Amino acid sequence: MKKLGKIWFACSFVLFIVFITIAFQTFKPIQNVQPDDVIKITGVVSNIEERSGFDIAITLENDTHYYYINRGLEYGLTIEELQDQILNKKVVLYPIHRWTIFTPDKIMGHIAKLMIDDQVIFNEINNDIHEQTF
Repeated sequence: MKKLGKIWFACSFVLFIVFITIAFQTFKPIQNVQPDDVIKITGVVSNIEERSGFDIAITLENDTHYYYINRGLEYGLTIEELQDQILNKKVVLYPIHRWTIFTPDKIMGHIAKLMIDDQVIFNEINNDIHEQTF
């Protein structure tokens, strides 16, 4: 019985470590975004709306991902301006590219950079070819 207890304890310990590692990776705050941390996604904006926490949610046509500019309203962006600038137009989003338990395809919804044509509307990427906008 002692050997079975040790095996059970060892397995439980390993599972605990795996769980803690996944939890840290999933809930790690997004700070100091670098160009290698994002992925380029192009699409037509079908909806823009305000969400809790001063977030701005952006929906792309034929895309099931949830994209948002974290605290976008605090950075001086407005829903009305964005609707005039990008609604029903082709944009380029740069969301965070990181695996979590909720994003197995590695596409997080947090938008680090938003562009239309060659104009940068929002950018929080450090060391990027475009200036940060806040």
